[in-house]
Amino acid sequence: MTPFFYTPTIQKQVPPTPQKTIRSNGMILDRKAQSAVWGLLTVLVLVIIAAGLVDIYRLYAARNWTYSVAQEAALAGVSLGRNWSAVLDTGYIKLDSTAANIEAQNVITSAMQTRGISGYAVSIRVLPDSFGGTVSGFPPYPVRMGQALGDWSSDEPAVGVYLEVPVEWTILDIFGIGLKEVRVFASAGVVQ
Repeated sequence: MTPFFYTPTIQKQVPPTPQKTIRSNGMILDRKAQSAVWGLLTVLVLVIIAAGLVDIYRLYAARNWTYSVAQEAALAGVSLGRNWSAVLDTGYIKLDSTAANIEAQNVITSAMQTRGISGYAVSIRVLPDSFGGTVSGFPPYPVRMGQALGDWSSDEPAVGVYLEVPVEWTILDIFGIGLKEVRVFASAGVVQ
């Protein structure tokens, strides 16, 4: 008896066809390439959104810092600009306009030099009389949205500080948005 050997026939494996579709205009649509392009575009959009959020945070942080500098300057002007001889003469405290203005300016100059900021604008007004007064058209620009220019008034001796500081963008300048100024106003007074 002759042995019967079974030899299996080897079938040729046909590789799976790639997921390519040919349009009538001859373009090949490759889904892998589409995914890479969409992924790249998504990453770019997310980077731009993140940079925009960083710029908004920088603007908010710059406003808070500028406001604290203006407050500190107004307090320094009121504290160090007091006219003590007026208290002895009249019994009411007054401010020495020159001393209050110089002290407030020193605080602002020191803060700006510490941060290396140039191109800022400052306007300081002093109400030296015992019962305050009014300064018309101050601050020179509205410092809150929707508010028009008005008059600054106080019922006590006071120092008002208006400060305008430029803020540089991180990425929004690429889109043609230039420097943004932060405008703040702070005042401090002496209670009789």
